[in-house]
Amino acid sequence: MRATRRQAFALAGLAPLASPALAQADWPSRSVRMVIPYPPGGASDIIARLLSPHVSELLGQTMVVENRPGANGFIAAEYVAHSPPDGYTLLMGNAGPNGMGPALYGSRTPFDPINSFTSIMAVSVVPQIMAVHPAVPVRSFPEFMTYAAEMQGRMSYGSAGVGSAGHMAMELLKSITGIQLTHIPYRGSAPSTADLIGGVLPVNFDTAPVLLPHVQAGRVRGIAVTSLGRIADAPELQAIAETVPGFETVSWGGVLAPAGTPAPVVAKLNAALNTSMDRIADALVRQGIQPQRGTPAAFADYLAGEVRKWTGVVQQMGLRPE
Repeated sequence: MRATRRQAFALAGLAPLASPALAQADWPSRSVRMVIPYPPGGASDIIARLLSPHVSELLGQTMVVENRPGANGFIAAEYVAHSPPDGYTLLMGNAGPNGMGPALYGSRTPFDPINSFTSIMAVSVVPQIMAVHPAVPVRSFPEFMTYAAEMQGRMSYGSAGVGSAGHMAMELLKSITGIQLTHIPYRGSAPSTADLIGGVLPVNFDTAPVLLPHVQAGRVRGIAVTSLGRIADAPELQAIAETVPGFETVSWGGVLAPAGTPAPVVAKLNAALNTSMDRIADALVRQGIQPQRGTPAAFADYLAGEVRKWTGVVQQMGLRPE
């Protein structure tokens, strides 16, 4: 039966309302991008590339890992924050651009660390390692503290960038102990690690997956870890907390989507990520990464707590962007 003009308009009006639900039911119908805020080689990149084939299998569409480094991770985070909330563009968020960096830059941050994103799932907690070039005459954390005091500010240290976990770890240590070192920020872990190995940098803070292989190969000398206790794969490295009670600063990783991503899409992503983390957990542990799993709500709570924590630390230390 032919529809009347009024019925035709009514049916046409229903189509736009139905299409979002249909799109959610069919999601994903094409490849999904996981954007990494740093160059290849860092912890975020390692985790994403291990996850990618398993998530791809579970979703039935390819998960593409895309590195968008720059501006201490803000370029990638801003890009994802302003992407369509359709589940096809994700961020491998971490402590730098999604916690410490916004605390340091405040209103200059080009996105809201909480309200610009939908939390999907925490995937990792990663201790950091303090390492020195073999030419630096120290073999333990107490020896490093003595040497740094003797250098009276003439020693520099590197990090993956301003507001990165390594930067904030050293600044917190400086604030507590009074030692003085000059910060040299890099655009990611790979270039700062290369300069540490080459002797351009005397000391560097970075995540265990980045520095532990070089420590084990003898290219750099591990001094300490930033977790409260020692790590299983390098028990010879003392925790800074053994000398500086209560000291702890770890990096973390978690998957974020643009704010407003539909709940059914979030649920599918969360389920695929939880299963994928089960599959790669052993591989992560071997690289010094502590696998995480859980719900979107749990990660949202954790993220909010991290922003509050580091905002307080930045205010207490009086840090300013460099």
